Amino acid sequence: MITLVKKTKTAGLFAAAALAVFTACSKETPKEVSGKTAQKTPAGETIDLAQQAPDLFNQPLQPNPLALATNDVVVTVDGEKITHGEIMQGVQMNLMQMSKRVPPQQLSQMYGQIYQNVTDTLVANILLTKAAAKSSLAVSDAELAKEIATIEANAPEGKTLKDALAENKIDYSEWQNDLRKQMLVRKLVEEKTANIPEATAVEVAKFYEENADSFKTPESVSASHILLAFTPEDTDATKAQKKKDIEKIRADILAGGDFATIAGEKSDCPSKKQGGSLGTFARGQMVPEFETAAFSQEIGKIGDVVETQFGYHLIKTTKHDQAGVRSLADVKDQLQDYLTGKKKQEALLAYIEELKAKATVEVKKPDLDAATKTGTVK
Repeated sequence: MITLVKKTKTAGLFAAAALAVFTACSKETPKEVSGKTAQKTPAGETIDLAQQAPDLFNQPLQPNPLALATNDVVVTVDGEKITHGEIMQGVQMNLMQMSKRVPPQQLSQMYGQIYQNVTDTLVANILLTKAAAKSSLAVSDAELAKEIATIEANAPEGKTLKDALAENKIDYSEWQNDLRKQMLVRKLVEEKTANIPEATAVEVAKFYEENADSFKTPESVSASHILLAFTPEDTDATKAQKKKDIEKIRADILAGGDFATIAGEKSDCPSKKQGGSLGTFARGQMVPEFETAAFSQEIGKIGDVVETQFGYHLIKTTKHDQAGVRSLADVKDQLQDYLTGKKKQEALLAYIEELKAKATVEVKKPDLDAATKTGTVK
């Protein structure tokens, strides 16, 4: 997929993404099976260090009760304006990404903090772009062409980069110029963090010991299922027919039918697109009847029909991992990358603060008293 953003300030929103810490992978559980989210947590998966990030719930900032207009200027950096609309574009990008792993009620609490984070990032990107332009660094035509080729290689089949730009009403030359600026910022970031030493073995071991709970792995299973879902209109007779239908499906599989193929054809769950696979989940993440079956079945065997509030299921457990703790040897490489990245991030933030101290940054705050009287924000 090609992601295109018109404004250079927003297009460079994640210029320092290479310094970001890693977080655990997650996979949504189809609503037909459970209202909860299943996290992939078997040994060998990425370590979940989410708790190491700043606590966004410490003092959640609430959104301004008086909505700003899209073109309202919120911040100026050496005379360059950042509008509420540009900030909201970044906020929406963040919300889309986070919605896959954060419950809606928590996401709404984080809105104000996300808005502030995006604003800070846009300010930082302007400062870095200006600093990069004044530096001796340069992006050659050959480097630009290579970057564009990489982007084009990831374009959807049957669509070109220029097609995508045209659909978004973005001028190709302007887009190239913006891309060159982003690449220049990336070079500046790399230059300012190049001399940061890698995390030592002692630092890695200390972090491992101080964050022991982060490396515990719960008992988990990997499983697939076929669901014949209940509907509000179902009568006892229709449910009885569905029970016969799923028993017939089970018999077909036991006679040699391929579970994944039949799931794709017969299941009412969105997981049918993955052959019925639900990924990996721990205890407490599925409804009780489904969990009991999935955690008690023999690996590779098709269990008896299971009834839940969502319908009738056939479950196939493909892996069962007991609770444990990942050893330091298993995670040391990931931890070294994480801690080194954290050092580089801190160095970059310190450099941005230096740039900010030399710049004129003006933040426009709404006049709530005046707004209350006139119904507008000044």
